[in-house]
Amino acid sequence: MTTKVASSKWLFILFPAISMMLGWGLRGHIGGGPFGAMIPGAMVALSIAMLLDLSPSATAVLMVFGVAGVGLGGEMTYGQTLGFLKNPETVWCGTAGTTLKGAVWGLLGGTVLSLGFIYRRISKRTIIYTFLILILGFFVGFKLINEPMVLYFSDPVKPRSESWAGLLFGGIFILTFLKFKLDGASFRLVLRFALWGMLGGGLGFGLGGFWMVLGSHLPNAVFTSWWKAMEFTFGFLFGSFLGYSSWKNRVYLKEFAGNDETQESHSGEKSINEFIVVLVVGLLIYWFISLLLNSIGNLSDASENTWLSGIFGAAALLENYAFAGLIMVAAVLYFPKSAWQIGITLTFCHAAIDLVRDFFPDTEKTSPFTIYFVIVFVMTAVVVLLTFYLSRKPNSIRNLFLLVIWSCIVVSFARLSVHPEKLDVSGLSLCQIVCGRFIVDIFFAVSAVVVSWIIVKVMPGRVEKSVEVL
Repeated sequence: MTTKVASSKWLFILFPAISMMLGWGLRGHIGGGPFGAMIPGAMVALSIAMLLDLSPSATAVLMVFGVAGVGLGGEMTYGQTLGFLKNPETVWCGTAGTTLKGAVWGLLGGTVLSLGFIYRRISKRTIIYTFLILILGFFVGFKLINEPMVLYFSDPVKPRSESWAGLLFGGIFILTFLKFKLDGASFRLVLRFALWGMLGGGLGFGLGGFWMVLGSHLPNAVFTSWWKAMEFTFGFLFGSFLGYSSWKNRVYLKEFAGNDETQESHSGEKSINEFIVVLVVGLLIYWFISLLLNSIGNLSDASENTWLSGIFGAAALLENYAFAGLIMVAAVLYFPKSAWQIGITLTFCHAAIDLVRDFFPDTEKTSPFTIYFVIVFVMTAVVVLLTFYLSRKPNSIRNLFLLVIWSCIVVSFARLSVHPEKLDVSGLSLCQIVCGRFIVDIFFAVSAVVVSWIIVKVMPGRVEKSVEVL
């Protein structure tokens, strides 16, 4: 048995910061939206779990809550808000918008992540109600502020539907609900993560946006990836504040999450259940709901009945990522052995979907009898099998974290072949190649190596017993 060494405060800050920075950059590169934000959610949760030396079972569940929580903010649109930063007359409006949206993102991410530490202390019903109340709050905030554009941070000439107020109300609703449902110690933990996440998200997005300002004043610079610099800054500061919150509350977190060294044997029946759960959840989130909403949209357009249109509009709430998060969390609450598969496989699955969508942009997405569907299924099946195998071996947390990192890196580099003309470097100087054309890919590779080095060499680690498969 190796000697466990307590991690320092700076490691608690920097490890989640670099992990989330990498994840956030990958999110914008290989899979945007809320499902793409599952990547940094998984990475920051895994890094915090390693720092706290949590057991594999506690780590797997925490990762699912991280994936569900950080993905929520991806519902917000912010492209036009960032566009305001390029104009001196609207720069402060843009900064206010990015800061507010980042703060909302961090508030929800920190809140839901913290539930992954205390899920054993509260009932399954309470957690499910939390997500349902989040959806209710989203609907109220959207209708009161976002839909009538009471406070609007996008271009009014080309309006886009904003949802930051919906998410903010959702966060307020669930914190109010949890105040009355949790014991004092548990709620204080949730509130601390909510506030530190809000601060990190607000500063990360608000300050990160100034890269866009700088880029607008350097139109002829070799480096042009200002948007990506913003994402890296957002992820770094968001992750660092979540890491700092973990360090501040490390004693309570280990107590709440538990650290049971024993692991149950997995029978063949339980292993089959694990595959069935991830298959059903994956098809439900990425295929069936999309197919259902498509049908609802067609019916809504064809209906002239106000009452029916209202029902169809309410049903459209299924498209909200909070509902997908509820499905993932509920699956883990009732089938905890599926947690690794839910957290890792479904995170990778959307990265595969996004990649294949770029290769086959005109292919029907809802039919299972297409090359699009087959390739996504095969790519995801490989990760399913690797997750199954590695989760039953020694050092499972370390190896599964590496699987998350490098599977996403592979997808990232595979995207280079979508536009092969970008590989043509004829006529470019070395500086233009390194600092311009491929700077983001180089940064991904270097960041992945750094995080992998921390995982393998810097972390004190734990010797985990392998699980005998009967």
